[in-house]
Amino acid sequence: MSPHADDTTTTPANQPKDTYRGPRHGIEYNRLRTQHDLVKNQESGKLIQCPVSLSLPNLRILDSATGDGTWLIEVAESVPDDAELVGTDIAPQFFRVDIPQHVKLTTQSILEPWPAEYQQKFDLVHQRFVLAVCSDAGSLNALNLLWATVKPGGWIEIHEGDMETIDESPGHEAMVRFRDMMVKAWTGLGHQPSPGPQLTKWLKDVGAQEIGEKVQVIKAGALAEDSVQGERAVLTLLGLLDSIWGFCGNKPGFFFSNEEFKTLRKDLEHELRTVGNSWHFHIAWGKKPE
Repeated sequence: MSPHADDTTTTPANQPKDTYRGPRHGIEYNRLRTQHDLVKNQESGKLIQCPVSLSLPNLRILDSATGDGTWLIEVAESVPDDAELVGTDIAPQFFRVDIPQHVKLTTQSILEPWPAEYQQKFDLVHQRFVLAVCSDAGSLNALNLLWATVKPGGWIEIHEGDMETIDESPGHEAMVRFRDMMVKAWTGLGHQPSPGPQLTKWLKDVGAQEIGEKVQVIKAGALAEDSVQGERAVLTLLGLLDSIWGFCGNKPGFFFSNEEFKTLRKDLEHELRTVGNSWHFHIAWGKKPE
């Protein structure tokens, strides 16, 4: 039996409307699972980068935009059984069903105020790869709302990408076309392609202290020293291309034809496996004043 709920997009009548403006289908969730393994192994299995203590009594962790809950479920293996772990997302139909007893998955939009019982509650608040579907102003608003759930002395950790910083030298023409297509598609949807480099500024804006940042250089295909990681990176990029095509490709007025997509995918896969390339993820964290 699959550990994931049925990959459908049916919203129960008692659930709020799914306002996520990015891909929401099985292809995208498969890509996100591969991406999770990619970023986790980039840090040698370390799931949390900020200096929060996981041995705190009555530890409480919130994972906003949890997706299917995989990150939180894996964190649960490293904390006491009396810890309280909450994962939230706007699409509960994708939640995993194999969750530990001290993990709770529930519905919450990053664009709406958090429930009163979540205000100033959590020792660690974690969120990744969702601000790309917001405008700059929307991202700061979402972070302000999320910041309210961090308890005094607690930590917030945010993980976002930079779609634009790649190797553009000769021999990387397919990756440049891919980057340009993704940026055009993403901005055409009203999204921002590279929120990662802005994370430390946004954390300062919401009032975080002791801010730290790590930039992950993700090497794909032939460029990677670790062939397994290099393959994960290739699959992540190809999955992103497939996902955005599945989301936008059949919409009237989309600016790439089916033939252009097929040609790009073929060229990109060949180039990554023979030459390789890289892109960046940013992880930033900060502490709430006591």
